[in-house]
Amino acid sequence: MLESNIKESKRWKIQSDYDFDLANRLLKTDHSASCFYFQQAAEKSIVSYLILKGSDKVWGSSISDLAEDSIAIDPTFDFLKSYGPILDKYLYSTRYPTYSISGAPYEIFDLDDAEKAKELSSDVMKFCEEKIKENQ
Repeated sequence: MLESNIKESKRWKIQSDYDFDLANRLLKTDHSASCFYFQQAAEKSIVSYLILKGSDKVWGSSISDLAEDSIAIDPTFDFLKSYGPILDKYLYSTRYPTYSISGAPYEIFDLDDAEKAKELSSDVMKFCEEKIKENQ
């Protein structure tokens, strides 16, 4: 394993942890932003794994797409297929009004959405953390 991959993977991991902590702080007050940052935390956790495994071109922010990249390396990432569509809805619709029929994102997302995003993000992060430990 290349030292540069380990170092870059750690950078993505600490940003993932930061995003998760930020999302948690926003959980009760800003649901749309909280959902977005939980999605970002999960995304960056997967990217951290992919970089550690030597993926030199990690593209996109979609959990579903990153899941496919991860499954090609380790089939146990298959569970992400069910998480991707849920977490991916928080990528754009939490920030851009054009992704909803009416209202602004901050008006649409509620505490239930934020708590669901937290649960899924936490699962993804824990799984990736275990996989990273196995590969170091």
